[in-house]
Amino acid sequence: CLSADVTLKSCLSSKSLLSQAESQAVKNCIPRRNSLSYDSKIVKNVSFSKVRVREYEVTLGDNPSVSSGAPLSLGWRYNPEEKVSDIEDSEITLPRRSSAELRLSYDERHLRLALNPTVTSAELTSVLRSTSEVRLQRKESLNELREERRKKQQLLRNMMRIRVAGQLPAQA
Repeated sequence: CLSADVTLKSCLSSKSLLSQAESQAVKNCIPRRNSLSYDSKIVKNVSFSKVRVREYEVTLGDNPSVSSGAPLSLGWRYNPEEKVSDIEDSEITLPRRSSAELRLSYDERHLRLALNPTVTSAELTSVLRSTSEVRLQRKESLNELREERRKKQQLLRNMMRIRVAGQLPAQA
């Protein structure tokens, strides 16, 4: 269907790089809807040959749901020296880490922030204070919701008692 230097896989993933003749050759390979061979399945693949890793700065975040310490976020700045490797070289499968293993400790968060010279201690203090306030507000909201639910459940129980008491025959 195609010449040896152009494969269907590369055509599907990078159409813009194909000449018109090569694009037409790809179209001719794909069966038309009213074609007799349409029932045969077309396998669609996406593949990559290189992995590019770009390291970004770690800076103060604003998520108050952080487990402990200051919330972290990725900044806009990054190291322009990307690490590039072939997929085959980086296909060493490491065991999947649990969510507990992915959590950063208070000390690890502060160490990562200390490596960013643009984060001041005043900013850190301000973010710690605001995340603490939001956490406290969330706790208060949860407590209010629980209390409201408890009151509704109590009211429902009382109504059920009154209803059942009204249906029972009077005792002598």
